[in-house]
Amino acid sequence: MCIESGVLGINAIRRNFGTSDLLFKIAAAHSASIFSCGQLVSSERDCYEMPSKHIFGYYGSWATYRSGKGRCAAEDIDPYSCTHLIYAFAKPTSSGDVQLVDYNLSFAGFNGLRNRNPSLKTLIGIGGATVGGYIFSSIAGNASLRSTFAKNARQFCQTYGFNGVDIDWEFPEGGDRYNFVQMLSELSSELGGYDLLLTASVGPSEYRASQSYDIPGIARCVDYILLMAYDYNGSWDSYTGHNAPLYSGSSDSEFQKQLNIDHSVRYWKRQGAPSHKLILGLATFGRTFTLSNSSNNGFRNNASGAGHAGPYTNESGILAYYEIQERFGETRWDSEQCVPYAVSGNQWVGFDNTRSIQRKCEYIKSQGLGGAMVWSIDMDERRGGSFTLLNTIKQCL
Repeated sequence: MCIESGVLGINAIRRNFGTSDLLFKIAAAHSASIFSCGQLVSSERDCYEMPSKHIFGYYGSWATYRSGKGRCAAEDIDPYSCTHLIYAFAKPTSSGDVQLVDYNLSFAGFNGLRNRNPSLKTLIGIGGATVGGYIFSSIAGNASLRSTFAKNARQFCQTYGFNGVDIDWEFPEGGDRYNFVQMLSELSSELGGYDLLLTASVGPSEYRASQSYDIPGIARCVDYILLMAYDYNGSWDSYTGHNAPLYSGSSDSEFQKQLNIDHSVRYWKRQGAPSHKLILGLATFGRTFTLSNSSNNGFRNNASGAGHAGPYTNESGILAYYEIQERFGETRWDSEQCVPYAVSGNQWVGFDNTRSIQRKCEYIKSQGLGGAMVWSIDMDERRGGSFTLLNTIKQCL
């Protein structure tokens, strides 16, 4: 187990010893605010039913700068839609500091969502795909910097009002595999003493995990492991493939048969990750391709590059769910991989809809996983103030 220093906080206890006794004590201490039916009293919602699984929702703060339907401010998020919200991102520095990415944005609206739902937990995501792996590598490989970084992460949470930290290092390489656990251990000790949560967002595939992660070591240090179970295929390939297939397809090669959710989850469990700590990432975006021949428009057909950028996200090779709904008409269903895809001329997209999200939520329950993570709330479709895919997850879990 990770060694805890100072006061052994509630979250540190949960990491190492489980939750059943702790939850009983908390429930007893707060029995006055809990109905016998197991529902919480809320000033905003008189009787809010707690989900049986955790739902982590990532919020991309840059969405506040998008125009029209693409714009999403923190205040637009339903505070009852998730059990945990993660703000993307703050960034680490080579000196072990934690810095704001955008000094024009405020955390007040995001963390203020807890005023409407006191049961909600908010975390700061540190890292992300645009942060150079060398920065995390330099911190993780130096004992002094690990200590400095852990203290600065804890102070960041206390300064801005977060309930914990999610580490998104994409991705550890070589010797980083061991050092990553050392860094998480330091964070676990520092954050746990202040009842702050620690999670890690990780690459899910066997290929990635076998190179980057000491899975039992990570599991000992964090409250939850967030499997980023998407980006299995994309425009970096020369052929079409789904963003997040639940299972493999018959046209997959032996290597490609590893690139799906079921293979990833079973691998992480075999390698020692407790099921209840695994949180399955679900995508509110699709990966797009430009077909080489629009007549050959199934899976593993030739593609000449990324699909066209969307009007709101403005990035080739990717579309938000609401952009897919605008751009594509008829949806096709692949019964082998249990996911939808769509074609419009020479444009091809593999994405998730309510049907595939329901299938994945049932999979979460069948595998005994801890819950779901959404990347990202701001890319979901909004109808009448409700987020379509996120609401599906909430109803299913």
